[in-house]
Order: sequence, then C-alpha cells, then structure tokens
Amino acid sequence: MLDKIQNINPQEKYKSGLKIPAVNLYAIHQNEYDREKKKDSALFSPLAKLLSKINWNILAIEYPSEEEILLHFAVDDIEFITVIDFNELYTKEYQEFSIYKAGIKNENKVDYEIKVNVRKDEISTINTSEPIEIDSLRKLFSRIAQQDSNYIIESHLIDEILIGIDHGIFQELNYVLKVICTFITTKYKSKIKNNFILKTQGNIPIIINKIVITNSE
Repeated sequence: MLDKIQNINPQEKYKSGLKIPAVNLYAIHQNEYDREKKKDSALFSPLAKLLSKINWNILAIEYPSEEEILLHFAVDDIEFITVIDFNELYTKEYQEFSIYKAGIKNENKVDYEIKVNVRKDEISTINTSEPIEIDSLRKLFSRIAQQDSNYIIESHLIDEILIGIDHGIFQELNYVLKVICTFITTKYKSKIKNNFILKTQGNIPIIINKIVITNSE
C-alpha cells in the first residue's frame, strides 16, 4: 500500500503553511482503489479509534521517496508537518517539525509558523491511548503573538520566549513522535524498534530555527 506520489518536494509543502491541501493518497485506477479500500477498512477501524482517542487528525500523507513518509496532521487547531526518514530514524539526533496555527494579531488574521528540531528522547510506540497534550506549545504561540517582529530568528529572543516551557515542548513533541511511530507500525505493519535509545544525543532538547508570522487575509 506504499504507492509513491511522484514529484513531491516536502520543503515546498512547508512554505505554504495552513493552506496545504489534502492529497490523494493512492494514484491508482478506480477499480483497484475500491479493492484496496475494502482491505484498508479493516485496518483503519482500530486505527481510527486510536487516533480519535489521542486527539490526532491525519490531514495528508505523502511519500517523497521510498524511505520517507511525510505526515501532515492536526491536534485541535494546531497543525504539524514532519518527514520520517527511515534511513535516519535511529541515527539522526533530532526530528524536525513545522508547526502552524491561525490567530489574530493587531486585529488582523495571521498564520504562525514555527520550525523546530526536537531531540529524540527514544524511538518507541505508545502502549496506552493517552490524548496528545500541547499546553506548552499553546503557551509558545501565545508568547509569539506578543512579539513586535513578524520574523524571529535571533537566539536571544527565542531563548526568552522559551523560558519555563522548553522542557514541556520537548516532552510534547517526543510524545507526538511516539504516536507517529505507533501510526506507522499499525498502518503499514512496519516494525519499529521499540524503546530504542540513540547512541548519541544532542545536548539541547529543542532548537527553534525560525518563527514567521504572515497575514492570512
């Protein structure tokens, strides 16, 4: 079922923020699609129940290469994009996320975008369907809304914004990563090495690369 979608550039998807459209997951003939859909229904029934319990809504799945899965999903009103590269899953110290949220700033509708790398605590799946909590991420967006600049890359400003919530964001995104591993294991019958600790780990829990605020009107 891992039919590839051709000519996909995940970096281009990142640039479009909340305007990313849902995609057709399988580029196959209609009669083949109908047969595959019946097969998927049995699998997605328990998977759909799991996703609903953990408050996770899949918006799009794409395959930039044979070894990569791009996931676009939402938790409440916050959207995430990340690429799982199986060549680097157990070796790369950080997982990159693009995180988006619509909001109001100075009485204007805006889109917030955060590019963040989170240190991988461990590679594992979840055993219980605990809902995804994003309280620290919400505080981060709230603090960003109070900034004067619409493009924040200065390290001292980012450090100030993260005071007291950096560990919470680290924990929240690592739980999201575990949910992703559970999704991959369940949907694709792919074996994820559970409770895998990387040989080397970064010293910094989270690294925010940039924060961008754009008018959406």
